[in-house]
Amino acid sequence: MKQQKPKQKIDYKGLTALLSGKVSDETEMERWDYCESCPFLSEKNRCDQCGCFMRVKVKFKKAFCPIGVWGKEE
Repeated sequence: MKQQKPKQKIDYKGLTALLSGKVSDETEMERWDYCESCPFLSEKNRCDQCGCFMRVKVKFKKAFCPIGVWGKEE
């Protein structure tokens, strides 16, 4: 009998951030400027704290920095 693979969990928090809309270009660049100087940003632009690809994450209103440098935009 073949074993079934476990179902993959959906990250609803990430989905909510995507559906929240995008921030202005200015806010996106401000957020990215912080990320670029962060010691937790990997060479592949991935955050070592939350695992997100930060070049994408900085674009969304409900996204936030896991160490509190920048927050959600309402």
